[in-house]
Amino acid sequence: MKRDVIAGVVAVVVAAVATAVAAGIFDRPDRPDRPSAAGEEPAMTPPERLSPSFSDGGNARVASFQGVADALRAVESFTVLVVAGASRDEVARILRVDLSRPVRVDDLWDEDVDHTGWALIDVAGGVLAVEPSGYGDPALDTLRELSADGRAAAVLRDNIQAHERFGAARDGELLFDDDEFMYIEDPAVVPAELRDLFDLVWDDLEGETDVDAVVDSTAVSLAMAEVVTGLTVTAADLTAVSEAPYFWGPSLVYAGSLDE
Repeated sequence: MKRDVIAGVVAVVVAAVATAVAAGIFDRPDRPDRPSAAGEEPAMTPPERLSPSFSDGGNARVASFQGVADALRAVESFTVLVVAGASRDEVARILRVDLSRPVRVDDLWDEDVDHTGWALIDVAGGVLAVEPSGYGDPALDTLRELSADGRAAAVLRDNIQAHERFGAARDGELLFDDDEFMYIEDPAVVPAELRDLFDLVWDDLEGETDVDAVVDSTAVSLAMAEVVTGLTVTAADLTAVSEAPYFWGPSLVYAGSLDE
C-alpha cells in the first residue's frame, strides 16, 4: 500500500502543476551563477530574502504553498531540503550522498536497509533535495555547513511517527530547529522573521492558544523555508524532483545531533 501511494504522488503533483500553470505562477528569472573552482559546478548566488512582514499574518503566503503541501501529504513520510546559493554537487557532498550509487525508492522500505535515498535537482538560485523515508534529514552540523559561506538552508520533515521537523540556518549559524516545531514550549525562540508564520500552527500544550485546524503545517514550513532561503518551491519543482534518480545517503543522522 505504501509503495502504491508513493508511486501515485506524481499524479497528484501533475494535477497541482496544471492548476499552477493556469495561474501563471511558474514565471521565474534565470538563476544567476557565481564563479566556482575549476572542474566544479558553479555555485548559485542566493536570491534576495523575502520581507518577513505579512499584513495578513502570512495566510496568503501559506495558501500559495497548499498545492505543494497536498502533494507531499499524499505520501506518509518525506524530507524536503532547500539550499540557496549552492550547487547540486555541493549539497550532495555535504549530505554525504553518493551520486555514483543509485538506489531504488521501493527498496528503502526493506527491514535491513541502513540508508536512505536522496533526489537532488538544481532550481533557480539553489538546490531542492527530497528523501522519502522521513529519517534521512540532515544533522544539525550538516545543516550549518549547508548554509555556510553566504548560503541559506531550510529543512522540513514528516515521518511515520508524525514528527514534523523544521530547521533553518544561514551563514553557517543555526536560526531555528525543532523535531516537533509546532509544540515548542517557548515561541520566543522562533526568529522574528518567521514568527507570524509559525504562530499559525503553534500548539500551546498549556492550552493558551487556539490553533486554526485548517492551517497546513507543511504549507507553513514551505513558507518559512521561502523566507529563510528566498527560494520558492513550486509544484513544477516537486514534479521534477519526483522524476529524478535517487542516490545513496546516510539515514538516522539527525537524532544523534540533538544534544549539540
